[in-house]
Amino acid sequence: MSRGPGIASVRSIRPGAIIGDYEVIAPLCTGGMGQLYAVTDLALGRDAVLKVLLDKHAGRHDLAARLREEARVLAYLGGARVPAVYAVGEVDEHRPYFVMERLYGRDLQGELARFGVMSVPTSIRLVLDLLATLQTIHERSVVHRDVKLDNLFLCESGRLSLLDFGVARRLEDPLDLTQTGMTMGTLRNMAPEQHMGAEADERTDVYAAGLVLFELLTGRGPFDHLGVSQAARRAAHCGAVPPPPSSLAPQVVPRELDVVVLRALAKNKKARFASAVAMARALGDATDHGNDEGPTFVDPSLWRMGAA
Repeated sequence: MSRGPGIASVRSIRPGAIIGDYEVIAPLCTGGMGQLYAVTDLALGRDAVLKVLLDKHAGRHDLAARLREEARVLAYLGGARVPAVYAVGEVDEHRPYFVMERLYGRDLQGELARFGVMSVPTSIRLVLDLLATLQTIHERSVVHRDVKLDNLFLCESGRLSLLDFGVARRLEDPLDLTQTGMTMGTLRNMAPEQHMGAEADERTDVYAAGLVLFELLTGRGPFDHLGVSQAARRAAHCGAVPPPPSSLAPQVVPRELDVVVLRALAKNKKARFASAVAMARALGDATDHGNDEGPTFVDPSLWRMGAA
């Protein structure tokens, strides 16, 4: 199979380039660490996505290690509502890449921008699906640490997929690659312990799920009024009591739902839901209040598990 001339030293990847067994079709988007491209498997004709370390980070050994670890985490979580990994390699000496499943649909940030807010039932269904995914990855001792609307992808099939494990960590791994030269998450969505440089665990993702639910219901985050000041946002996440969603939402939000969101957003991890399944059960109870049908759009296996 032809590899194309000089592919090992390519810096600016262009459509038509051959990387491993994949042909580059078009660039998709750029993140803080990597560039994503739409690619096609030359042998199987299968669409996929290639993620490669950005050229400007070619000398960053820590980021190269982080991207390789992201591929390993995704492969480890295979079948857990995350994109499957097909291949790994290097474009050149210091620019690793991996190829993963291509999903079709839209991210929840784009959906929220279209609609302004999500209805209460839709918001609950989406977050229940997120919590089912979080429970699955937490059972495998992985914490995502960057759960946000941009990283939640609603597939055409109706499945909600969790993306971008660039700062995820396997809790059993003694080495935390994100501690060197990287922020462990997105400032606007980080839990208090992340802002303070303390250890993250499953409850860190529960906090982020609370922020997702807050934003779906209200169309904004609890501390967005503080603007882009990093110091102000850090202080708010670490010390300010968030308003109940019902006080900001342009729709009626049940008091029971306020209680769930505010508990998920507790500053002290011990005051939050102990697990994703515990939060899911509380959401189920809030949904069942005055509703005989109960929630849908959630993995039924979640309800077989005891709340922690």
